[in-house]
Amino acid sequence: MAKQATEPAPSPADPASSTVSTFSSLRYRDFRSLWFAQIGRSAAMWMEQIARPVLILQLTDSELLLGLVVAARMTPQLIFGLMAGVIADRFDRKRILLAAQVGTVSFHLITAALVLTGAVEAWHVFVLAFATGTALIFTQTARQSLIPRLVPEEQVLNAISLNMAALNVMRVLGPGLAGFILISGDIGPVYLIAGALGVGVLVALSVVRVEHQPREDTDEASWLDDLRSGLQFARAHPEVLAVLAPPLIMFMFGLPYISVFVPLFAKDVLDLGDAGVGALMAVTGAGAIVGSLILASQTQLRHRGLLLLGLMLVFGVLLAVFSRSTFLPVSIILLMFIASMSTSFMALTNSLLLELSPPDMHGRIVSLMSIDRGLVPVGAIAAGALAGSLGAQDALLIIASIGVGLTLLLAILAPPLRRL
Repeated sequence: MAKQATEPAPSPADPASSTVSTFSSLRYRDFRSLWFAQIGRSAAMWMEQIARPVLILQLTDSELLLGLVVAARMTPQLIFGLMAGVIADRFDRKRILLAAQVGTVSFHLITAALVLTGAVEAWHVFVLAFATGTALIFTQTARQSLIPRLVPEEQVLNAISLNMAALNVMRVLGPGLAGFILISGDIGPVYLIAGALGVGVLVALSVVRVEHQPREDTDEASWLDDLRSGLQFARAHPEVLAVLAPPLIMFMFGLPYISVFVPLFAKDVLDLGDAGVGALMAVTGAGAIVGSLILASQTQLRHRGLLLLGLMLVFGVLLAVFSRSTFLPVSIILLMFIASMSTSFMALTNSLLLELSPPDMHGRIVSLMSIDRGLVPVGAIAAGALAGSLGAQDALLIIASIGVGLTLLLAILAPPLRRL
């Protein structure tokens, strides 16, 4: 697959071209700009991830509604995810990023105004969570499919891992800042700062130089044709379907730990209060940074399908152990390892999907992950309901155990994944 960099990429014959170090993708100017934009966007996103559950719990004091608001934010993945892939393959991906970011900034500022004026109600939180989630799916798809155009082919895994590292650096700093603000109990400033950071993201994105290359068949092919061809490609390539299978389990039985269980454990199990939600989220970010940088430093990975399964299995086991911990130092260590496993898993999955698909189909193939992400609302609602009836610890143990069992079953039933 030919990859196009907007700065002259070293020739394949040049040793510098094939040398992958931990931060090697940052040699390319336009990827650096995208990376800085990711830092700002991630800071705002993680601050919002702290503020929203605290806000909904303040308004309703309901574990079930906490799960439902997570579902509201993730439902657009299922509704608009595949279409986001079609749009990313038909239109200028940089412009898609800019438009989605304008929407995100607007939603943050509207939330800030509602909170600061005292007019906010629970239904506002749900509507704005859905709107923010809609902008997010277009952002995710356009960004992931743009990365291979900004770095050479051998740097794609490194670039995706660094992109995840940027996300997770702010998973430390963003929640920490949000938690500090929440000590006063005032949520409005969190959204104001998130909106201001979003403006900086727009500036960073505006200087990315990447030429939009329209597909020759765009005029002849309808949007439905594009969607159908992406699905047909995945069906014709068992290895693509195999890579998409593990995230189904991760998104439904794994990732709700961040949005549902971290707030509940901080408040109800570890007795850390609202500010502790940000502190625990920052802990997961520190672990995720380690996982991202370890993967970014890898030049060649063998048996990547088995590695995906192994990462997910260890993640599930550690999550089950974390569910029984009430001792803060042990909980912190476990959360760091859990986050490291999940971040490495996601970076490897995304790089494999890009590697296994042609450039003019990157948007559609990456967007197939939205079907997996669409299960997050199901997992979040189940997690919230279980936590409301059984308590956070027992609910997390049940969900983590189901995830481990399904991972072992997948390892047996998916030979294409084991051979990858």
